[in-house]
Amino acid sequence: MRILEIIISKHSEEEFDKILSHENIIERWKYHSDNDQLTFKVLIQDDDAGELLRILEKRSIHRVVIYPVEGTLPKVEDPADHPGKKIKIGKFITLSKEELYHDIDKPVSLSVNYILMVILSSFVAGIGILKNNVAIIIGAMVIAPFLGPNMSMAFGTTLGDIPIIKKSIITASVGTLIALAISILWGLFASNVDGILRDPNIEYQDILLALVCGFAGVISILSGHGSTLVGVMVAAALLPPLIRSGLLIGGADYKNALNSFLIFSTNIVCLNIAGIITFYLAGIRPRRWWEKETANKKTRSAFSVWTLALIILIITIMLLRKFG
Repeated sequence: MRILEIIISKHSEEEFDKILSHENIIERWKYHSDNDQLTFKVLIQDDDAGELLRILEKRSIHRVVIYPVEGTLPKVEDPADHPGKKIKIGKFITLSKEELYHDIDKPVSLSVNYILMVILSSFVAGIGILKNNVAIIIGAMVIAPFLGPNMSMAFGTTLGDIPIIKKSIITASVGTLIALAISILWGLFASNVDGILRDPNIEYQDILLALVCGFAGVISILSGHGSTLVGVMVAAALLPPLIRSGLLIGGADYKNALNSFLIFSTNIVCLNIAGIITFYLAGIRPRRWWEKETANKKTRSAFSVWTLALIILIITIMLLRKFG
């Protein structure tokens, strides 16, 4: 459930009384203030909140503040508790576009905390790889500093939001360069690089796995079930193959380093392709029609670029399998 706090002008009171008399609103309250504003608070189910927000976008409002609700007392009755009442099947999107903006902005900020997370997770992954310790490597996967920027890049692409796209690219690029620099320097001085477990040769199944994980990751974000992202982080490994590639470059094992880097690149490309498709199918769009047209062009362009990158990766895999 959500509580939407809708702040409007008092002159629009009658209009919003009609809008908020909708049967899908569980409960509503109205507050008058001393200035020329009026506040409505509505309690609404997650599936209905997005639809109401889309309606409010087209009206003249001062602000809408969204609060998640953990529970109520007394308990809100479920439609299934009423015999014979038609039950509506919810959509797979639960979070609104506005909430996604808020959630996605956090992991793409190039902050000191993000850089520290990249550095620390790089050392965790490097130690796990050099010790051939799967548990430590999984720990680095769960930290997953690259997942957020790639998800936000797909989100920004679907909306045609250039600032989010630029922010995501810069954050992901800086993080990648830091992790790669750490691992290459480490590989130059480490004495046991020759003994590390190499990544298996990249196969077509790796592309399918990365796509599936991308779809699952975006759906878990849209539904507000962030805990399921842990499985995606582990399955679509981004950091370990990048660190392994850097270590092998430092150890002058360029063939295996290329294979590891291809796995990292494949996961990045597939996560973005899956993210764009899923956000688009979920109806993530700008509000105004001219913004939608621009966003659609940018989405098609970005999708074409990522698809071209995937084709190049597939050709590279074919060449490696033939001549490797």
